[in-house]
Amino acid sequence: MIHHVVSWTVREDLDRVEVTTRIRELLTGLVGTIGSIRSLEVVENVAYPGKNQDVAVVATFDDLAGLDEYQFHPEHQAAAAQIRELVTGRAAIDWEG
Repeated sequence: MIHHVVSWTVREDLDRVEVTTRIRELLTGLVGTIGSIRSLEVVENVAYPGKNQDVAVVATFDDLAGLDEYQFHPEHQAAAAQIRELVTGRAAIDWEG
């Protein structure tokens, strides 16, 4: 199982709740479209605002090939392009377990 986490900092000139909602819509909309997604959840930071990032996606895939299918899928690429317009910082980690 591959676990995939990406977190973002919302642009300061945008409403954090609205951006989180939009990111959730964009990414959860991929479930059922990209067959390799085993689970996907968009979560919002609740502690230490200003230190922690604001929103994250937590997803799982059977293997690295499934993660690659997700990463390079045109629908994911379109969602990622929209997300990049809403955020300033990004961090990611992928691990097997």
